[in-house]
Amino acid sequence: MRTILISVLALAVGCKGVADGPLGIPLADNGITYAGVATVDLTPTITETFSDLNGNHLFDGCMDDPTASGTGCDEPFDDVDGDGWFDAVFIGGFDPLRPALGVHDALSARALVLAQDESYLAMVALDLVGLSAPRIDAARSRLVEDEFEGNRLVVASTHNHQGPDTMGLWGDPYDFADPITGRDEAYQQRVTEAIETAVREAAASMEPVTLTVGRLHMRDRGPWFNGARFGGKNPDAKMHGMIHDGRDPVLVSDQLLVLQGALEDGSPLFTWTNWSGHPEVRGSENNDISADWVGVTRSALEETFPGSTALHMPECLGGMQSALNGDLPLVEEDGTHVFQTCDAEAVADAEDAGCYGKSEGDVRTDADGDEVPEWAERHSWEFVTSHGWHIAEAAIDALEDGEEIDAAPIRVEVEEIYVPVENLAYQLLGPSGMFDLDFDDAVDDPALCPEAVGTSIVCLPTRTLRAQVGPLGFVGVPGELLPELAWGPPAGDADWDAEVDDPAARGDGSVYFPQHDPDCNALEYVDCVDELSVGDCNCLKVHAWPYQLNHDPSVPPLLDLLDTEYRAVLGMTGDYLSYIIPEPDFNTRVSLLTDHGDHYEDIVSPAHNFATRIQEGQNRIDGRW
Repeated sequence: MRTILISVLALAVGCKGVADGPLGIPLADNGITYAGVATVDLTPTITETFSDLNGNHLFDGCMDDPTASGTGCDEPFDDVDGDGWFDAVFIGGFDPLRPALGVHDALSARALVLAQDESYLAMVALDLVGLSAPRIDAARSRLVEDEFEGNRLVVASTHNHQGPDTMGLWGDPYDFADPITGRDEAYQQRVTEAIETAVREAAASMEPVTLTVGRLHMRDRGPWFNGARFGGKNPDAKMHGMIHDGRDPVLVSDQLLVLQGALEDGSPLFTWTNWSGHPEVRGSENNDISADWVGVTRSALEETFPGSTALHMPECLGGMQSALNGDLPLVEEDGTHVFQTCDAEAVADAEDAGCYGKSEGDVRTDADGDEVPEWAERHSWEFVTSHGWHIAEAAIDALEDGEEIDAAPIRVEVEEIYVPVENLAYQLLGPSGMFDLDFDDAVDDPALCPEAVGTSIVCLPTRTLRAQVGPLGFVGVPGELLPELAWGPPAGDADWDAEVDDPAARGDGSVYFPQHDPDCNALEYVDCVDELSVGDCNCLKVHAWPYQLNHDPSVPPLLDLLDTEYRAVLGMTGDYLSYIIPEPDFNTRVSLLTDHGDHYEDIVSPAHNFATRIQEGQNRIDGRW
């Protein structure tokens, strides 16, 4: 009887003009949006741990000395399999040699497949620090074998700093002659399989949905998310839209974009978020695997919308889009906001305006009558929880004020670009196989890699993309994009206008360039581009003046190329090649062997013109869009 019913239902669906596309994706020109979601576990198995005798969370032993008996081998490890080698799960993010000792919360690969009017798109989010193109391409190739159109797969890592090292950097890179990679080949293959499996399962489970999109800026969520420099009350003066930007200029991308698909009965099937904050807020003093704040946000959304799947893809991450080293209002695990309260001494103190005359236990208020929050301890699990809840609550509110949209047209365009390997660490460690980058695919063809002419430099192939889902437009980039490259500078802002061209307007007390060294004011910035210092000027504390996105000032911000109502970056997509910095602001002298000052991002980016390559690639896409 069940078989007959299934056959009848299949015929009924077929009568509506729904045809099975690749992987079973329903393709029909009927105006209906279809969606499917799937989750595949990516939590690593930890079998061997170490004794952190000095409490620094890093392994200070020797990889081949379980008992720490040798000279300089200060910490032992549990050699469970007896092979004499530390089979650690190294955590990707912060300092190398940080092995996992446990699991705080699970990691996953989460897929969303959308289809309407004979077109489709598959998006996969991974709880990883990054993933190289060859791993993603392997999953893509397997899907293509079943007639899936390869460019319609968009894979992004959340840039989680509490998951396993999937790039290879966080093992032991310190011995350039014999570096030890932090990646595990079996786990890397597991990730590729998870991408493929998640897409297949999502595609096979697609149902009609109604889409709702919402957006807001975290700076508008109240005064406690902004510091004094931006008109708020956060204890951290630099905090802006819940982001503490560590690199000058202090520019943030604080748009939260939310997309939700609901089934015919109104129950949500998925909630997709896009936000710029680094999932790194637990900090470096941690040895537990976790999805960081992203895991909390997803759990809160899935609790709010029972039966649904939440997934997150990062926006601009560079320079530095993170709440780390800032302050956040405290939220408990159940979503309860915690406020400062008045004790007996405070209510009796006439000088304490926030509590005087109130009852003991009442909530403290400030001069404006705003309830004063308790602040989450930095670099703690309560900070992670608080961050996750703030984003989840903002997403829920954005959806309440959102609008129903149509998914059509669904479109993707991809452009291959070639990025020169100028970075010293890439050059020294890349050919050793330490990084999960395919240097065998590097090119020195001058037509593709002009930097190769007369040098030993090669270029790595990577890609940038543009995607559209109805009124949503996306630019996908293979790394951590500085937000000004996407959104442009804060047009019309008086402080920015004063500081953008004039170094004398920068420095202590300025809004956007507070770290500027006034001893550099008499120079031209070009004097600093290839230097660590010039006379008394510390070139590592200054940034380009005028500050612009390209040596050609007519080059627009990347999102200005889009004509959709909603626009956002999809960061960390298709590949991971670190930071993407405006070429005019790139200091070419800094490296892992020098100080970096306020140019940390430059020492781990592959090339000074990485951003320019992406801008050129997006312009080519624009020419055929």
